Amino acid sequence: MNRSNAGGIVLPEPSRAQRSIANAATGHCTAFAVLGDGNGIRVQAESHTELLNLLILNASPEVADLREQVLFSYGPELEDHHYFDALAVHRNGRRIAYTVKPEAHLHRRRRDDPKGLPFLERMQIITWWVRKQRFADDVRLITEADLDPVLVHNAKIIAAVREPDPEADGAAWLQVRHIIGARTLCDLTQSIGMDARGYRALLRLIRNGRLRVQAGQRISPSILVTRKEFLQ
Repeated sequence: MNRSNAGGIVLPEPSRAQRSIANAATGHCTAFAVLGDGNGIRVQAESHTELLNLLILNASPEVADLREQVLFSYGPELEDHHYFDALAVHRNGRRIAYTVKPEAHLHRRRRDDPKGLPFLERMQIITWWVRKQRFADDVRLITEADLDPVLVHNAKIIAAVREPDPEADGAAWLQVRHIIGARTLCDLTQSIGMDARGYRALLRLIRNGRLRVQAGQRISPSILVTRKEFLQ
């Protein structure tokens, strides 16, 4: 939720999911969140792992567009259907479709699948059709074991600072654009002189790729950051 120039409240954009999930479920988590930049966009997830995967994709500077619950129709007569849990369009144009599943369910057969195929076999068929129909450039299967705790930690922080603060964002960029080498977020925050607003502005620079952190490092005030051009 953000405020317009006229002082009113601007709500997030509605979800672009092609199916709605249940508001609640027994046995697993359902989640509703606001991701993106500025006013944001509503997203929904049918499990905690789905939500964390969306958060990680949302935090990546390489992802230009992100949708959830995307319908894919396939087969000779397009008679079969699968909903991908996420579809990420990268800035280089590549489209990656994501299916999220608990590890314990990978070899189960769906009760509502007339062909009775185990999940992994079904996904192999779907992946073949995805490439044949050029629906996406790649299909990725995500389980809870694939989620890097550091990426999850950083993604949660990035998601919390989507709303711009033009004054602080401008001041942060003035401090960052000429730095050579690495400095800590704490040091840069003190140079900006706007306390928490300056710190959050630096996090937005990480979000849009102007500042980089070393791979595998958790975002914190003591972490070293550098401009994109100086990180090899």
